[in-house]
Amino acid sequence: MYWILKALWVQASGADQSMLFNSFSFLLFFPVVCLLYFWLSKQKSRLILLLVSSCFFYGFFIPQYLLILFLVIGIDFYAGKKIETTTNEKKRKLFLTFSLVANVSILFFFKYYNFTVENINHIIGFFHWNLSISALKIILPIGLSFHTFQSMSYVFEVYKKRFPAEKSILHYSVYVLYFPQLVAGPIERPQNIFPQLHQFHPFDYERCVAGLYLVTQGLFKKSVIADSLAPLANTIFSHPLSFGLVPTLSGVIAFTFQIYCDFSGYSDIARGISKILGIELMINFNKPYFANSMSDFWRRWHISLSTWFRDYLYIPLGGNRTSRSRTFFNLMLVFILSGFWHGANWTFLSWGALHGLFLILELSILKNMKFDHWPKVLSRFYVLILVSTTWVFFRANSMDDALGIFSSVFRSPYLGFDLIKKYQMIEALILIFFLVMFEFLDSKKNIHEWVRSLFWIPRWTIYWTVAIIFLFAAQFTGNQFIYFQF
Repeated sequence: MYWILKALWVQASGADQSMLFNSFSFLLFFPVVCLLYFWLSKQKSRLILLLVSSCFFYGFFIPQYLLILFLVIGIDFYAGKKIETTTNEKKRKLFLTFSLVANVSILFFFKYYNFTVENINHIIGFFHWNLSISALKIILPIGLSFHTFQSMSYVFEVYKKRFPAEKSILHYSVYVLYFPQLVAGPIERPQNIFPQLHQFHPFDYERCVAGLYLVTQGLFKKSVIADSLAPLANTIFSHPLSFGLVPTLSGVIAFTFQIYCDFSGYSDIARGISKILGIELMINFNKPYFANSMSDFWRRWHISLSTWFRDYLYIPLGGNRTSRSRTFFNLMLVFILSGFWHGANWTFLSWGALHGLFLILELSILKNMKFDHWPKVLSRFYVLILVSTTWVFFRANSMDDALGIFSSVFRSPYLGFDLIKKYQMIEALILIFFLVMFEFLDSKKNIHEWVRSLFWIPRWTIYWTVAIIFLFAAQFTGNQFIYFQF
């Protein structure tokens, strides 16, 4: 039945077989869900609709992998109930361990098995042993790291007695499968989502307007800015040895702003469509490129992930309440694991390790240089340089490619400049300039509220200007969001 519905849907929409926020399929999907949602008068009926809609949404990618989600739901729902009702502390830890092992095993098998096998085979080859382990043809389930971590946060909170175990399997299933944030977060805590799932949310015009603003903002970041910067970044990172310093820097800067607009754009859209339905998701980005330090950057970037690692790993390890050397060890471990969370590749491990190293240097050296008193422009420029440097490892296809990017300083500065389309560089500069200006002004005054307070003529002039920019600059080709691979 599912395959028939999907075939009819794809044929009707004329779209590819994907359900992305920036696809025509989603443009048809969400209004239908929204109308049915507000038409239903009972919360249970709405939850059933959200569950069915979420399964349909996720099934557009690889429907068979819904079974993995159902398995995770069943394990953690059962573990949560047992942890709450069991008084024996050893048994509570046993159920917690059962849940964590199950979640980590699923994540390891699909995301890290082939990486592990590849590195074991390298070691075997180094010692010339007559042995090899076969890799498996595994397709990584979309957003596996996100919904695995969200499930684990529920079990952690129940174990710590900070949140009661959910009694309804329907509510818990929607918590894990909720389609706005299913594949790329934010990684929500049960304290935020479950009370909202138990509450009936009537239609609210002002709330919907605010939600549509977030959706528009997110689509602008993704389809106008990120997708326009992508060709320049892709050109440089696809052939890292073909370019000198100047074109290489342009590609690195393009990716620095591409990934921000791509991921924060997804988060804006997720928050927007969820707000329309009456469910508030946490803010996942807070102008990270205006950070004054690397620690400040991680208070602003991917907030749901950084707080997850802080609360469930860094603090249990002792955080900064231990010796100086142990604090540095905790930081490095957390960021290496954060890098590994993003992908099974040495490039991601290097990305995480560099962030850990920069934070350690900040705490041990820059602190003595009165770093906190530096001018804001200087400290923000320093953070942007370090963050852009680490993005090289994040974007590079291999460690060799990353080193090839850095080796551009030893080549002729303008080598390969003729291979870059000049309009892409001009377009990138214009888009980055307007993004920075928008973020700066929004940090001073909420632009959405300011625009809505204007007289109707300037207000609608701004609306039509944005619409025209969308019409001529947006790329609604269903380009996948970068973080979908995690």
